[in-house]
Amino acid sequence: MHNPTDMKRIISVAACLVMAVSLFAQPQGHKQNEEQRKKEFERIQSEKIAFITQELDLSPEEAQVFWPVYNQCWKESLAAHKKMKDAFGEFRGKKSEELSDAELEKKLDAYIEANKASNQVLSDWYPKFKQVLPIRKVAKLYQAEEAFQRRMINNLKKHQQGPDPRETKGKDKK
Repeated sequence: MHNPTDMKRIISVAACLVMAVSLFAQPQGHKQNEEQRKKEFERIQSEKIAFITQELDLSPEEAQVFWPVYNQCWKESLAAHKKMKDAFGEFRGKKSEELSDAELEKKLDAYIEANKASNQVLSDWYPKFKQVLPIRKVAKLYQAEEAFQRRMINNLKKHQQGPDPRETKGKDKK
């Protein structure tokens, strides 16, 4: 059994690493809206680190070698996703109507290639994860990634739907 203090320390160190990376990755002179997005991103990253740490039940030794590998993979994944998002923006909405067929095909080809690269990152990192974790924990990592994404999507859906009317019923009465 792992010491709870060790796990808290691992989570804290990992959260600090993610926050430090995200702080230095942002340009100076933020708008307030961008600052709020950054804080929300950091909060979600901290939740993700805690979730993955708990799901994988990492020992301190495993965590020490795993998190640098994972953080590099995550950094590459974010960069690939940004390229995909940027490529999609090149022909999104009315922009596609303004492009010739040849230009649109070129933009679509770039998007498809960026999409392939984005999807390839985690599978490219699979051998590296196997070098630092037992195979069962590697499997748990991929399961935890999917579970965390589902959790975030469900939270977003709940947030967009607003509060449950049954929960607020009677609270406004004085």
